[in-house]
Amino acid sequence: MQDTLLRVFILALGLLRFPRDDPRVEDEWDHVVTVGMQKHEDRLLREEEKLDQEMTLFSVKMTQTDDNGPQNNIKNIHEEQDLPYQHVTDKHEMSVSEDVTVFKQDSEEDYADHKLPEGGNVHAKVSENETSEKAVADWEDDYLWYLWNTFSIISMIRFFRKYLRKNSQMKQDEARTLPMTGIAGEVPLPDSDTLQSFHSKYVKVSPNMKWREDEFLEGFANHMVEAMRTVCDRNGGMVIDDWQMLDACEIIVPFAPPEPFSFQCLLWNNKVGGLLPDMPVCGQIKVVENKKIQNGCPCLSSDMDDDMVCLLHCENEKRKTKTTDVCDGLLCLKNTSFLSKTQVTRWFQSTIKQAWALISHKYEFELSICHIGAPGALVVRFRSGKKVIFTMKPVVKFRDAHFYITPCSPNSLDTFWTLSLTIYEDHLLQCLSKRLPENSCHIQTLEIARFLHKRQTALSGSSALKDFHFKTALMHLLLTRDPSLWKPDYVACRVRDLLDFMERSLEKKLLHHVFIGNPLTKNIIHLPVEFTQANPVNLFHPLVVHNCIYRNALMHFQEMLRNAHMLIHDYVGKSI
Repeated sequence: MQDTLLRVFILALGLLRFPRDDPRVEDEWDHVVTVGMQKHEDRLLREEEKLDQEMTLFSVKMTQTDDNGPQNNIKNIHEEQDLPYQHVTDKHEMSVSEDVTVFKQDSEEDYADHKLPEGGNVHAKVSENETSEKAVADWEDDYLWYLWNTFSIISMIRFFRKYLRKNSQMKQDEARTLPMTGIAGEVPLPDSDTLQSFHSKYVKVSPNMKWREDEFLEGFANHMVEAMRTVCDRNGGMVIDDWQMLDACEIIVPFAPPEPFSFQCLLWNNKVGGLLPDMPVCGQIKVVENKKIQNGCPCLSSDMDDDMVCLLHCENEKRKTKTTDVCDGLLCLKNTSFLSKTQVTRWFQSTIKQAWALISHKYEFELSICHIGAPGALVVRFRSGKKVIFTMKPVVKFRDAHFYITPCSPNSLDTFWTLSLTIYEDHLLQCLSKRLPENSCHIQTLEIARFLHKRQTALSGSSALKDFHFKTALMHLLLTRDPSLWKPDYVACRVRDLLDFMERSLEKKLLHHVFIGNPLTKNIIHLPVEFTQANPVNLFHPLVVHNCIYRNALMHFQEMLRNAHMLIHDYVGKSI
């Protein structure tokens, strides 16, 4: 009785914890029940055949245990029918035993014609009924026993399935990932639910706060750029174009020389000159003068009236110009025609200071430059103590890309500007996102990795690893991995994949640029020929040249991996 109550309790508990209509276990329930019922049907058929065999043997034994014996019964039958009877001796024992079966089949007809003794017949019937009832009762008990055991096993499976589901799902998904042999494969990371909670509370910026910061920066940038244009018009010099906001708190301000001058961008061709040690993707910017080709016609004169129409030369002929290099041009390196990053930095910071002096009376906060070597690295300090850090970078446009200044670059590379393909990268991410499942985890994966990198930088200082390295690694994974692996529940595995990819890239000192020389991106977005036909570029080339920088970057990343689990749980534990 106690065993039955225990099984009933386990069955009820399993059904309450995991209802039958749960879509996650519906398929498993149907499979288990179908297989179990098939097995028990086979078992019942075998029990039924066994019971028939036992009943047949029992009938034969009851015939042999009669008081007069089976031979006397046969003799009596023969006497009543006036048939000759031959005594069965030892020689005929085998034949008698063989005829027992025949006798059993004809017993009912013999009984109707010759009426066997009632006493023996009644005793056989009573014994047969008792044995039959006992066999049926035993069969019912066995059936109930098997039935309860089956449902108890099913209930236990459903009970433990909640705890085994996540591990089995992770193992099944990890079986499709790259083999991990480094620290990233051994470092314990929280599960996907914990990581999603961590990202939503501490990594992702709330929409309201982001909206307020973006609104503030847009309004301030508009006023600041207008004031900078006023300063440039008054002092003469460069012309400031419309600004553009890229990532959070990053504003680019394109500039160009006044007419008739212009910039001519020259990509550094690694086929000819080889990679620069500290700037794998870069170029030079030359200042040139555009001169009109004179043909003796007054229409090409600079003082020609706009209302005058030339009947000899069309507009295209008037626009024919030739370019000449301008040595020691505006903001150029001495005795060269190439734009100097040092002089541009000084000019831009001076323009910001003069522009802020014009509009500072409109605001109730302080503006200062937080990094003297980085042009446009600004911080706003409110009276409440809150700070907003952002950058306004002076850039030179090159199609949809732009050249910018990297801080703390060596003086020998003063004319080499770093090329940024951020706009192309954002466009590529948008195209790849359309192939991914709904609410995919690729953005969460990148932001969690960047957050860990940012916290490790605050602990141990900066290194050669930057945020764009993690972004490049993510785009490589998106290009090479199955889109179905980026479901929301796989964020833990994808974070581990990203960290493992970065670790292996660091160990090899090799991280290719996602666009330059990469054939996988040709069929996704349109790129300029200068990028697609170039040789692949290694973004970790500085680590190859400078071993000390490599050791520092590797130690920084390994410490980040070791502190990841503790850091995440410290943040998550605060909200518990």
